Amino acid sequence: MEEGTNVFSIKDLENFSGIKAHTIRIWEKRYKILEPDRTESNIRIYNENELKKILNVAYLNRNGLKISRIAQLSESELTKQVMALSSQEENVNNTFQPGKILMSAIKFNEAQFKEALQPYIKIHNIEDAYVKFFYPLLEKARILWQTGSLSRAQEQFVRSTIRQLMICEDINLKSTSGRSKASVAMINTSDSLPDNNFLFYKYVLKKRGYDVIFTGGILPASEVIEIHKIKSFDYLVVNSSAFDFARKKIGYFSSIGKSLFIRKVILTDYPELQEKKIPENIIVTRNPEDFLRTVSSLK
Repeated sequence: MEEGTNVFSIKDLENFSGIKAHTIRIWEKRYKILEPDRTESNIRIYNENELKKILNVAYLNRNGLKISRIAQLSESELTKQVMALSSQEENVNNTFQPGKILMSAIKFNEAQFKEALQPYIKIHNIEDAYVKFFYPLLEKARILWQTGSLSRAQEQFVRSTIRQLMICEDINLKSTSGRSKASVAMINTSDSLPDNNFLFYKYVLKKRGYDVIFTGGILPASEVIEIHKIKSFDYLVVNSSAFDFARKKIGYFSSIGKSLFIRKVILTDYPELQEKKIPENIIVTRNPEDFLRTVSSLK
């Protein structure tokens, strides 16, 4: 492996893709999906290309393709399948074509890229703009990075620019008059998801009059209790990664919610709910639009 190349552990791949490490090992052995290097102590290590591949495999698998079929695809066929599926989703969901607007970000022209984004905020409001345009744009940039059409730097540039816009909207948000609806603590337990959505959720809650505790950064789940000792809250919003939504993790947050008398615990941005029975005090949302619906239903 070349010096300076990003190296990932199998746990990193699990965090980013949502595919259990045990499953990744089985796929490696049975289908040769990945061929990791090994350290002197025989620990698997993966490069960025292998990270991209497992993300592409996970994307197709979540969308109905069996792993046995995916394993038969060449690298180029895998990329084409991901791009084709992504394009189909764009055509089905709306007429917005994020590929075109991304052209202004390829050369790292921040002013031009922001200029291209601003009309969506002016014509719509920031909430509609984020759900209908910015979130699909972020998803498209992620897919393009996975398939090698954007570099990591270009994909990060897109995320960073949209994040700046979201921070500005949050700063300019006028505080609501009168008493707050309720208090909400927001905790980010994973660095495997872009934080743009979490900033958007903060904005949504503040705009609706909630008293929001937002620390920023990444915290262990146990920090929820420490926050509550200093300032109690009514709702808890958790930004996590797909692998964290195992039954044990859901049970952990459900238990915390009950012990602290939290009304609801909202787990955000989980792409596919596999658990059949979710505790009554837990709500799982998949995307920004889903989160908006959930917030509207809170009492």
